[in-house]
Amino acid sequence: MTRTLTLTLALALAACDDGGGDAAGPFRPIGQTDAGATTDARVDGADEGTSALPLRLRLVPIEQDSGALRITDITFAPGGDSRFLVTDKDGEVILMQLEVGRARRLGGFQVPGTWIDSDAGLIAAAFDPDFAENGFFYLGLSTSQETNVIRRYTLDPDDFAASLASEVEIISITGPRSPRSWHNVGSIGFTDEGYLWALFGDKVLDEPALDVQSPLGSLVRIIPDRRPFPTEGGYTVPDDNPYADGSGHPAVYAKGFRSPWKGHYVDGRWFTSDVGLDTFEEVNLIDRPGLSFGWPAVEGPCEGDACMGYAPPFVSWGRSGSHPFVREDPEATASRLRSAWVGWQYRPNDLDPYGGRWDDVITFGDAFVGYIRAQRTDGQGSSWHVAHHTFVTGWSQGPDGFVYVTALGTWPVDAPVAPSPIMRAVLAD
Repeated sequence: MTRTLTLTLALALAACDDGGGDAAGPFRPIGQTDAGATTDARVDGADEGTSALPLRLRLVPIEQDSGALRITDITFAPGGDSRFLVTDKDGEVILMQLEVGRARRLGGFQVPGTWIDSDAGLIAAAFDPDFAENGFFYLGLSTSQETNVIRRYTLDPDDFAASLASEVEIISITGPRSPRSWHNVGSIGFTDEGYLWALFGDKVLDEPALDVQSPLGSLVRIIPDRRPFPTEGGYTVPDDNPYADGSGHPAVYAKGFRSPWKGHYVDGRWFTSDVGLDTFEEVNLIDRPGLSFGWPAVEGPCEGDACMGYAPPFVSWGRSGSHPFVREDPEATASRLRSAWVGWQYRPNDLDPYGGRWDDVITFGDAFVGYIRAQRTDGQGSSWHVAHHTFVTGWSQGPDGFVYVTALGTWPVDAPVAPSPIMRAVLAD
């Protein structure tokens, strides 16, 4: 597949370059950062010395009437609320209600000025931790080939026009002279302290990803303006951000990303994907401020002086069609394209339908090939095959204890003909 065709059919969530495919050569395991093949289905993914079963999932579509063709994210309101948001790449945000056996559309609005070329569009959503009191939610979207923004809205479920009118801009990040509409805002969310975090790609400019003065290619961590509408918006930064003293961009928390379009925060740590260029896809672990993962100087794991000062991937894998990740998925799609994503780490509760098998486990996968895998969050052992679904986009935990998953509707992504599914993750065994 040529780069021109890749541009036309670019995944509606991350700019995934053909770059390598089988031409990248055979998979080379490098230490524990590069997960390899496994053969013991009982032990793999289970605690050593126990007979505990590893996590295996089926993604079961639920009845729903969102009408969205290209869902890019899903997020449940905090505090056991049964309402959730889904975002459509084409600029619509939709409020849904989880009911017995289905999800019902409550309403929504179109965000004017959403730039939807290539992988750009309305990509991410998050509720404010104090949503029950302030009604705030946040959207991450592209507004031009160069610019991505995060905006705050106040939900009025009886008047969605009023919700749209409450728009306040929190942060805007521009890649001047960006040559493509690639590598945009990715996942957004909140930390335990109530800080807003967001992933931003390098806008195909490479060098800014290592420049601490630039928010491109970064995880940013900010305190959004929470004054009631109308307000000027904007943000301040936590005092413990690594460059809060002005030695770099004050909002930056971690650097060295190319296209980190999906990530997950839990218990003070982030797991983030990074879509590779030529040879490797990555899942990275951010557990302290100031880390850099090395793009464009480094892609995937490496050794020697060139890697000094760069954090290694938590998991990385090659792009060969004979890679163990592909071979272990009997439904794997034949595609030379690759696009890594990070899914969910379960938040245990009394309603846990997974029997503890999702505790301390993070899911990740590849959008094009379709494999879904899991890895213990302590990094021990090898990853293992969990399920299959192409073009997975969002994960969120519902008030019923189940995790709900979204995906794009149909391929090609620029001409969808079926609604995006909303799926319930259930145990497969």
